[in-house]
Amino acid sequence: MMVFREEFFGDFKIVEYEAFRLKEPGYGLIALPDTGLVGVIGAGHLVKSLQLKEVGGIDSYTYLPPIAVVSKGDVRLPIRVFAGDNILAIYSEFMPSAPAIPLLARAVLDFMERRGVRFLLMASGLPVQNRFELSNLRTYYLTNSSEARKVFEGMGALPFENGYLVGPYAMMLKEALKYHVEMALLLTESFLEFPDPEASARNLEIISKLLGKEIDVKELIEQAEVIRIKARDAMKAAIPNLTKMRKDYELSTPLNI
Repeated sequence: MMVFREEFFGDFKIVEYEAFRLKEPGYGLIALPDTGLVGVIGAGHLVKSLQLKEVGGIDSYTYLPPIAVVSKGDVRLPIRVFAGDNILAIYSEFMPSAPAIPLLARAVLDFMERRGVRFLLMASGLPVQNRFELSNLRTYYLTNSSEARKVFEGMGALPFENGYLVGPYAMMLKEALKYHVEMALLLTESFLEFPDPEASARNLEIISKLLGKEIDVKELIEQAEVIRIKARDAMKAAIPNLTKMRKDYELSTPLNI
């Protein structure tokens, strides 16, 4: 693995394997382990579908496990950075400890902003207790962009108006308020403790409209059971951290004030 550029943000090291530049408008996608691994599964499919190139990685000897990813014979860092055209995707199957998430959020957002990202996009699941009974999954959105709001409403997504958000994306949203970027979070009804490719596909259908790029989710649906089995261990690893963060709060209803 050759290093083109290396920089540190606190205890996180950001490495670039080569120079890259995003076209305008720049979109950033962040995928971290969360409910149903919805964002991770979806981002993996997006990277393959749009043939994004791995251009960098993020590591921390303090907050991440001592893991190196081996991909096609190359050693890569545990948090991987992909880019292509006007999209920058940051992807990780590993969850840092809860105290590290605010620093990781700031490191990632600072990196994205300096690399030309103007719209931050995140996708996750919204845990529902009767997921086994649902065939038509509802998707909710939270955004500060009027243009994105029109796209989401046109796809039948519902505004997320009241509730709790718990986990890495909640922290990302709070930190993103400090940066000059538009942002959106998509939440599709999903399992909490089981990988949910169907929910990922629903999110990707909407994301493809926002990006103006075709992302075929047919394969994702067809391979749902295979993907679920492959992602099972990653989900098991994520659950303890999500539990510590009180992920169960998302099933609660806040006071209507």
